[in-house]
Amino acid sequence: MKQTIFFSLLCLFSFISFGQPPNGTLNSPQSTNQIGVMENGTNMSKGKLEVNANVESNSLLKMDSSYFKLGQKLEEREDSNEQDDTKEIRENDKTTHVFSAFSMIRQNAKFNKFQRTPLPAEQSEMDAKVKQLELISPNSWEYQLAFYAAGNYNLDRSPALEKAYQLNPENLEVQKQYVSFKYMNGDTVSAQNALSLMSVNNVIPLEVERYTSDILTSCTMNSTLITHGFEDTYGALFNQFSHQLRADIKVISLDFMQSPQFRKELEVKGYVLPKSTKIDVGYLSQFCTLNAEKELFLSVTIPRNYLDPLSKKLFPVGLTFQYAHAPPEDLPNRQENLWFYQLNKFGLNEGEERSKFAMNYLPLLMYLEAKYIQEGNEVLLLQIRESIDYILGKKVIKKSGN
Repeated sequence: MKQTIFFSLLCLFSFISFGQPPNGTLNSPQSTNQIGVMENGTNMSKGKLEVNANVESNSLLKMDSSYFKLGQKLEEREDSNEQDDTKEIRENDKTTHVFSAFSMIRQNAKFNKFQRTPLPAEQSEMDAKVKQLELISPNSWEYQLAFYAAGNYNLDRSPALEKAYQLNPENLEVQKQYVSFKYMNGDTVSAQNALSLMSVNNVIPLEVERYTSDILTSCTMNSTLITHGFEDTYGALFNQFSHQLRADIKVISLDFMQSPQFRKELEVKGYVLPKSTKIDVGYLSQFCTLNAEKELFLSVTIPRNYLDPLSKKLFPVGLTFQYAHAPPEDLPNRQENLWFYQLNKFGLNEGEERSKFAMNYLPLLMYLEAKYIQEGNEVLLLQIRESIDYILGKKVIKKSGN
């Protein structure tokens, strides 16, 4: 099939809004309560014991001056306790406010569709909020997490993350950072345990689990999968660690590439890295050029700004784009096998609720549509077009049991 067909398809794909936002809606920061309620409704309240001294009345003791001294001391102690409690509440409120501001700055940085590395102004703002948290509450999990997160996956700051995890292991953002740290550090057992907890809490729902299993299935043996957001990255790792699915594939998150230690580990494994340390559109283009022989597959959830400069060398394969100088000779057969036999297509089958990732299967289907038009295969062309119509909402598959 001519290369111009691939280029035309990719240009068309670039206007499709795929199912995953830049870093997943799960990252959206939410307000915390005074003790610590974080994202996803996870409540880490330590609770507070209110103690009220109850002094039993005694008419004989009331005539003794020592009683009045005792009562005065008790009142002073109660006043002091109330003042301490009020001060603690004020400090918690301030910690919550500053940490929420930090989270918002970091979240805005992650929604940048041209680069993963925060802009200099964003980095300065985050560093300033970390300093504030250090002054207000240096022993809080919020400060420890913010200090680590502001380092953009610099593992030299990992002791702070370990402390945050000890203090608040149920917080979603703590869990996410902990998984990435353990994965980059080579501790796959701890990463697996944390990912399993996220799955149990439905942070990695079944829909994401099944979808990312199809991403891994789309790649060839011993290849490299480049991801961008939360769902494709953590879903793929969950499948690898918990289900031992396609452990031969090296998952490289553009987010994790900010880590100097992770980049160094990639060099040890034989990858050639660009000289720049800013992870952006240009960095991905250079990385693909320098590592073309590594069998690179890019998740379709990567924003189109990253894909446009590579469009002439990207070929749709399942739920990925394979980077190659020319269309792989076995691509037509691979595409057919993927769609008809290998992919689970969760959320696209009869009796299943339509998946939010449904649109991400369109590149594969449009490739097969063009193939069957060229071959004049009316039977398979009809099947593919029915699937396309269903994904586009033009046709409803009859649910089982109706």
